Amino acid sequence: MYFQHDGAPSHYTRHVREYLNESFPNRWLGRGGPVAWPLRSPDLTPLDYYLWGHMKTLVYETKDDSRAVLRHRIFGAAEYMQPS
Repeated sequence: MYFQHDGAPSHYTRHVREYLNESFPNRWLGRGGPVAWPLRSPDLTPLDYYLWGHMKTLVYETKDDSRAVLRHRIFGAAEYMQPS
């Protein structure tokens, strides 16, 4: 298993890198990591491919102009997507 992070400043501290080196020796990707990862790479995850698209389908299956209804649909879709 590999661990990938986005290289945000908070993820680049010495303590975080030490933890990653201990937990994922030579198996983590990110700024300053042992595995090179190109800057601005399209590091898509399964969530990017499936989850968000499916949630959009659930939320926008019918048109509505009400903010309250949209919010209700978003929460409903998130609840529906949770594993049982």
